[in-house]
Amino acid sequence: MNLYNEKFARPALKIITLIKNKKLLKNPASFSNKIEWTFWELWHHEGRRARHGASMMGPDYTWWHEMYEVAKHFYFKFIPEALEYNDPDVNANITKLLKTDPMHNWLRKQTKDLKGDIRSGKIQEIYKKLFKR
Repeated sequence: MNLYNEKFARPALKIITLIKNKKLLKNPASFSNKIEWTFWELWHHEGRRARHGASMMGPDYTWWHEMYEVAKHFYFKFIPEALEYNDPDVNANITKLLKTDPMHNWLRKQTKDLKGDIRSGKIQEIYKKLFKR
């Protein structure tokens, strides 16, 4: 649970809160913006499976039905969607997170232009090569 909370849930909450506080969402109605759905997937759908899998000591649910999907949604949906706002504060928050947080160290070792590689889709090639998918 600490891994889920510290690596994905809290950073994602900080980013979505920053986006909402800066009024960057195109439509103010709840769940009318793509990033809100992606955040919900991270927090509720995968988060629920992580909590349930951990409490029931179910490694299959804890790792493959949770951490794999959380990482996939976080790195390849949520972060790129947040970067689409092209807001200096949001971008700085993401850059600081991915470049300084040791839990994201694997990513820093693979690329020099992290934001550019995420935006261009190159990061998906790096990810596929790393995990042979």
